[in-house]
Amino acid sequence: MPRPPFDVIRACFLLLATVVLIMMTETLIAILACVWIVAVKQGEPLGSCQSLGGQIRDIMSELLTAILALIASSRGGGRPPPDEDG
Repeated sequence: MPRPPFDVIRACFLLLATVVLIMMTETLIAILACVWIVAVKQGEPLGSCQSLGGQIRDIMSELLTAILALIASSRGGGRPPPDEDG
């Protein structure tokens, strides 16, 4: 049985999906830690975790850009330009 060819686009999607899962886990841990420190331990004032939202928004927008670029590249670039021979 011949081995199927390596698909770079699929490998990139899998890599990006892994990065998204890691970032989601990291975000969840950061939010839970922030809630724990502010609400349970009362070691920080209430507004101390505001910068966390901006960082999460920046990371997710960069990931969305990468995902959209991969989707666009997997669709193909369209037709090649016509030859202008004459």
